[in-house]
Amino acid sequence: MSTKLLDTDKEESKIGEGIYLTPDVARILNLPYQKVYSLMKGFWQGYAFGDKGNKAVNFYSLIEFYIYFQCRQNGMSAQKFKKYHSRLSATLKTKYPFAHHKIRTDFRNIWAEVEGNLIKADGKHQYDSLHLLEKFLHNVSYGENNMAIKFYPLGKQTKVVVDPKHQFGQPVVDGTNIKTKSLYSLHLGGETNKTISNLYNISLDKVRDAITFHTMAA
Repeated sequence: MSTKLLDTDKEESKIGEGIYLTPDVARILNLPYQKVYSLMKGFWQGYAFGDKGNKAVNFYSLIEFYIYFQCRQNGMSAQKFKKYHSRLSATLKTKYPFAHHKIRTDFRNIWAEVEGNLIKADGKHQYDSLHLLEKFLHNVSYGENNMAIKFYPLGKQTKVVVDPKHQFGQPVVDGTNIKTKSLYSLHLGGETNKTISNLYNISLDKVRDAITFHTMAA
């Protein structure tokens, strides 16, 4: 697919917005590399930055990749997603509508919360109930501007977080600047969880979550 998601100016990397190459997106979201690669060159081409053979996206695009694949797994067509994205971008006045807190979805259809009502992205229906399935919200935290600020790939109950303000957005132990990859490397080197915990002065739960995350992504 070579069609851009939206007509946009060329993206550039900005400090605090995260830098995610194709392997990073695939690893963090536990997605097939080839699918991410194809979307980075096609569907999300207008959002990528960097050299031709070394494209990257920012944190907001990472969240949109996550929502896109959740919707696709639940049967939403790529064309329908693209149409929803365009309409919601205009409604919410943001280039990254699926990284916005006002989005509601059951991953088969998508709504935007506008003045307390839910407006379906196809523009045909309006709802006054906010009681819809919001699975992805359990993994995303939002800031004062209603945009995503943190992503918890294993869920908020765990201690692995993707925060664009820490380590250029690479997964870290929540509440620290410690890369989870550093803990996993020690684990692969034969160190026990207790030793790793003592070395970094963090709890065993944090060590276990970091190891689980990288084991799943391997």
